[in-house]
Amino acid sequence: MRTPRPSPASAEDLHARLAARITALEDRVRRLEARLALEARKPPPVRTRASVSAATVRTARPRPRCPGCTLELPRGRRGESCVWCGFMFAAVSRRASAPKTPRKPR
Repeated sequence: MRTPRPSPASAEDLHARLAARITALEDRVRRLEARLALEARKPPPVRTRASVSAATVRTARPRPRCPGCTLELPRGRRGESCVWCGFMFAAVSRRASAPKTPRKPR
């Protein structure tokens, strides 16, 4: 057996409930804006000494990229073609890893 449906709320009751919810939301927004203003006024934390020495910080080598689509190649053994676009690596010669020489000014 079905339970009887509740009678539809009157327009005034609905309006009162919605007005109360809007008031509560506006209050929450005001409080959040006040907290944000307080946080924005705080000076940034000052680091007195480095937490990690420069000698221990490792810079990651850039991942190899496909010359066809320029996406990073996945880890592991490189196949004959790019897993993303199908570019055949045999079509280009490998670049030397020597540092680039500066261009001559004109």
